[in-house]
Amino acid sequence: MSEVEVAAPADDAVRSGWAGAVEGRRLRTMAGLALGLAGPRAYLAVSGVLLTLLVSSRVSSALAITFALCANRLIGWLAYPLLGRASDRTNGPAGRRAPYMAAGLLVMAACTWAFTAVPGYWPLVALVVAAKTASVVFGLTNLAVVPETFGKSRTVKAAVVVGIFGAVVSLAIKGTVLATWRTGDPATWNLAFRVAAVMMAASALVVLTLVRESTAAREVSARERARPAVPWRRELSDILHAPNGGVLISGILVFWAGVSATGYLAIVYFQKVQHAGAPVQTLAGWVTGVPLVLFGAGAGYVLSRWLTRKQVAVGAPLAGAVLSMLQFASTHIWQTVVLAFAGAPLFFAFVISLAPMILRLLPTSGGLGELLGKLVAPFSAFGLVFAFTAAWAVDRTGDYRVIWVFPAVAGVLQAVIMLWLWVPAGGERPSLAGLPERLTDWVLQQVTGGGRQLFGGTVTAADADAASLFATARDLLGDPYAGGGGTDLPALPDTVPAAPGVLER
Repeated sequence: MSEVEVAAPADDAVRSGWAGAVEGRRLRTMAGLALGLAGPRAYLAVSGVLLTLLVSSRVSSALAITFALCANRLIGWLAYPLLGRASDRTNGPAGRRAPYMAAGLLVMAACTWAFTAVPGYWPLVALVVAAKTASVVFGLTNLAVVPETFGKSRTVKAAVVVGIFGAVVSLAIKGTVLATWRTGDPATWNLAFRVAAVMMAASALVVLTLVRESTAAREVSARERARPAVPWRRELSDILHAPNGGVLISGILVFWAGVSATGYLAIVYFQKVQHAGAPVQTLAGWVTGVPLVLFGAGAGYVLSRWLTRKQVAVGAPLAGAVLSMLQFASTHIWQTVVLAFAGAPLFFAFVISLAPMILRLLPTSGGLGELLGKLVAPFSAFGLVFAFTAAWAVDRTGDYRVIWVFPAVAGVLQAVIMLWLWVPAGGERPSLAGLPERLTDWVLQQVTGGGRQLFGGTVTAADADAASLFATARDLLGDPYAGGGGTDLPALPDTVPAAPGVLER
């Protein structure tokens, strides 16, 4: 009996008076993903500000703090693509994604519980490395399982349902922090970590029990196992030899290096220099969350209409360098919030202007797990040099303010690199005419289109082939190098990728 035949009973549909045929596998998976998201949300709530302050309470050296929080990147650049490929090719009773998701959550739970219990610095470093690596593995497989279960044509609905529950859990954990955390009293730190750990362990059991890909995804998995792997040197060479490949890759990685230089040390800076403890930093994080994105996206769109691609590519990093030096002179965390709002339009203008070019450089070979791993890997490795150099500078000077010099230097370097950006004639500005309407039509089609019930309808092998989302992303904004910079956009495909979650800070 074939694997598909064995799996068939799990896909038997039951009747529902309001939704037609409901597929049991998808219904259980939705419950598993929604409940299971409590785990990573709980981890994110404690792995930023709280974990950084915990590490800084064990050691005073900025270099030691940075090493503890970034050492996972030393192995992550290689581990993530390999583990992503392994999940693409796994074929077991629990499917190919659920075992990795559950294992990641269990490791995260055990480490998070032990964070405040282990003595000394090095045992804490080992736990942080294990937890952060497991967190990224969970993120890679979690992103892949949604389109493979519900089909790419239902990704928006599934992501919204799962995301709403996850947001509620995140607020609950952060509420615990605000209510119990006392920066000067380590005895109050245990509760937040322990609550988060319990949620992760419970989420792991839920995921392993309920989450299953569609039957069609098994066909995709079989094809992936039979497909020979493309040598990474060849794929890297193809990317670098693409139009603007070297310029864009270099510029983006330099930008990430500048961000990594502040990274976790910024949290210690906010505490030591601006005297903002965990509760205040948590509140500031809320303010610079959704409101910052909405404001930045709107203002960035306007900037991308006023300025050419080349002007944005060079001007945005230079302006970011200026903002970094202003941050150097700031004295209060709310000044940092104002600077964040000032920089957001520049960042979004950069993304809007150069997204069609950047999307042409996405990796092309492998399943979705491997593709996501390849996307994360260079960012995992490249920022380490600036991060460790900035930490060394803090130790040498004794002043946490110097961390802001490094993103300023990175901004200048990125601007210089972007001087070599080639923009074809007629493509000086991105052509977004009609795109908002097209996206709105697509969303409405996903929500109301026939045969796309979240728990009903048929998920075909083509719909479950999530790896094609990368190709869809490339096609969505058109080819910026073809006649007028992509003004003739292709017909909007039935599927576009959901916004990626935060895999790693």
